[in-house]
Amino acid sequence: MTNAAMSHWVFRAHVLDRAGALTSIASAFSNEGVSIDTVVGHGVEERAGVDGSVVLTFYCSEADKDKMVRKVRRLSKVTQLEEHPYHSQSLRKSAVVLTARELKPRDVVGEATFLTRELVQQDVHGWTYLLAGSPSDLDPILERLATDGVVKDIVYSVLSL
Repeated sequence: MTNAAMSHWVFRAHVLDRAGALTSIASAFSNEGVSIDTVVGHGVEERAGVDGSVVLTFYCSEADKDKMVRKVRRLSKVTQLEEHPYHSQSLRKSAVVLTARELKPRDVVGEATFLTRELVQQDVHGWTYLLAGSPSDLDPILERLATDGVVKDIVYSVLSL
C-alpha cells in the first residue's frame, strides 16, 4: 500500500453465488495489504438479475483503490463491480445501536436530514434502535452519541443502492 492520502471507499461486487466468492475478494485485498473495514453480503437477487452481492468498505489511497478495482474485476466469481467514495449520497448506512437512554427525535437530526429511527426493543440492557441514513449524515450523529456516553454497543453496515 502506498503512503499517499488515504480515503474511505465502498465496493459493491455482484458475484456468482458459489463457494469462495467472498474468500477470493478478501484474498485480493490481503495480497495487496489493504485492510477491509466492513463486509455485508447476501445471496440471490432475482429481481436485480444477479446471483449475490458483497458490499465492503476500506481505507486506502486512490491509486491503491484503482489497483483493487482492476484486481477484483478480474476475479472469476465477480460479474460486476461498482465503486463509490464512502460519502457518496447514493450509499446508505444502517446501524443497530444499544443505547443507555431513549433517543428523542432531536438526537437523530443531521445537518440536512432526519435519520430513520426505529425502536427495535427496550429491556433491562437499554434501548435498541435501528438507525439509517447516508454515511455523511449518520456518522457524525453516531460519533456524538458515543462521545456523550449514550451508545453502549453498535453494529453497522454500509449498503450501495
